[in-house]
Amino acid sequence: MLRILDAFEKLLRRSAYESITINDIVAESSTGAGSIYARFDGKRSILLAVHARVRSRARRYFLALFDPENHRDESVEAAIERIVTGMFAWHKRHRAVIKTSLLLDDPDIYQGISASFRPWNAQLAALLKARNPSMSESRAAIAAAAILQITTAVLQQRVIFGAVAPTGQELTEDELIAAMMAASLGQLDRYP
Repeated sequence: MLRILDAFEKLLRRSAYESITINDIVAESSTGAGSIYARFDGKRSILLAVHARVRSRARRYFLALFDPENHRDESVEAAIERIVTGMFAWHKRHRAVIKTSLLLDDPDIYQGISASFRPWNAQLAALLKARNPSMSESRAAIAAAAILQITTAVLQQRVIFGAVAPTGQELTEDELIAAMMAASLGQLDRYP
């Protein structure tokens, strides 16, 4: 099963979901078609399993990234920079699976993504509160939700459009990270 999931994830990095066939997965995984159909109903069920596996990796990665106990001496600005840069790196590394998952318009995938963000939102709120003790818990929760919604929207747009700038103005990765940081830090001023 792991060979099938690894092969499908690898194929997604090279080809569009629609063009991948079960025969491609057979060849890439060195597994028979019967073995694939014994475990999965088809490509969609393989994608759901790959997406669940990536979500599990994301859960561990982001919980560590947002953990208020990590880097206790860093400023709120440094924490935001670390988080935005880490989120950008994650989305860049997993672009193929994320893009395919988003474009399938699958409610199961969307529910999984939404459920994944809840603990990260709570951790980010705790991190903001720890770095800024005068901020109320409710303000920290609102600021954390706004930061995650802003960064997620930007990153999903980048995942879907790739190098194509939908606004007509292409930003380098550094410029995009700086813009996300500025928007995120602006939320702290908006919700003091």
